[in-house]
Amino acid sequence: MKSIRTISFQINFLLFFLSIIVLPFKLFCQQIDSLVQPNKKRTTEIPLNKTSDSLALKELKLNTTFPDTVFLKNGDKVTGKILSFEQGRLKIDGQGPGVVSIKWYKISSISGGNRIYKVDEINGTKHIGKIESAADTGKIHLTNEAQHDILIEDIIRIFPLEEEWYRGFKGTLGAGLNYAKSSDVLTINAEYNLYYVVKKWRFINDFSFISTSESNEKASLRTQVNLQAIYSLPNRWLLYEINSFNRNDELGVKSRFSFGGGGGNSLVQTEWQRLLILTGLIVNLEKDIETNSIFSNVEWPATLQHTIYKFARPQLSSSTSITSYVGITEKGRHRIDASVDLTWEFISNFNLQLSFYYNYDNKSIEGKNTKRDYGTVLSLLLDLK
Repeated sequence: MKSIRTISFQINFLLFFLSIIVLPFKLFCQQIDSLVQPNKKRTTEIPLNKTSDSLALKELKLNTTFPDTVFLKNGDKVTGKILSFEQGRLKIDGQGPGVVSIKWYKISSISGGNRIYKVDEINGTKHIGKIESAADTGKIHLTNEAQHDILIEDIIRIFPLEEEWYRGFKGTLGAGLNYAKSSDVLTINAEYNLYYVVKKWRFINDFSFISTSESNEKASLRTQVNLQAIYSLPNRWLLYEINSFNRNDELGVKSRFSFGGGGGNSLVQTEWQRLLILTGLIVNLEKDIETNSIFSNVEWPATLQHTIYKFARPQLSSSTSITSYVGITEKGRHRIDASVDLTWEFISNFNLQLSFYYNYDNKSIEGKNTKRDYGTVLSLLLDLK
């Protein structure tokens, strides 16, 4: 069994290494299905709309409502309800065709009906207001306290601020089952990722559960739940607050409750990639597998998140997250959490996701099997409207 675990570790480590080094380079080098960014940078700062939420909702409750409309450069148009615009694609629940994805460079303009939208630009400028079709191709007309035209290629995200609060939830829901006959290992996983957008706030809740069973051995559990709040600041800066729960049998952690916060910046933000760095302080309440005592510690986390979007067929995206935790109250303690996700949308609203994860903790814990935990997970994900 030891030799099989050693070989498995070497294979997973090699895949993890290749996914970090080779995959982003390969995605970047391949031709992407989007136009080249113009060299000219937009430097004009446009003031945010300061209209209150109550006024925005009042506008939404007009007796006469109009469907959202996407005007295409070939002369066609799609009417329905805009769900989101991100990763260079606009999703609209069309009247007839259902949910469709439209690449940004095919769009002539957009009309958002009576609804209020949050619009994020590449340069970090954020707007709240109504979206109307612009006279010029490749632009939208935004109305709040002022009126401006915005190039579609300069837009990172568009989110509707829904009238009914529950309609603001977006995300994915997924599960997977993997079995290796050679090593008699069964892996079951379930996960979800939800986010909720309110003007300058973005709330994220994600859950991950992995159960690994080997022949004649008790199942090893790995559970993670995160609840995060992000507040947008000018020039791509942000503040964040996070609460989380973790369990990892392989690393001897029966439970770890974490509370903390900090800040960060989107160092790189374009229509095809985003590089985000975060840091702050975290307080942990931990319980080991072999003991019932709870002890606390303070750590300094540093996180690097890199996401790459590729729009040529097949539609792929890659996301890498690496977090280093340095002990402040526990001198000499060091932890690493790393993951790489490769997602393929093979059918509208359905994705296959191949994930690699790696966790390391140098602390000696009674009942702990190893200092590292690693593995691969294949999941089927459903997009939530």
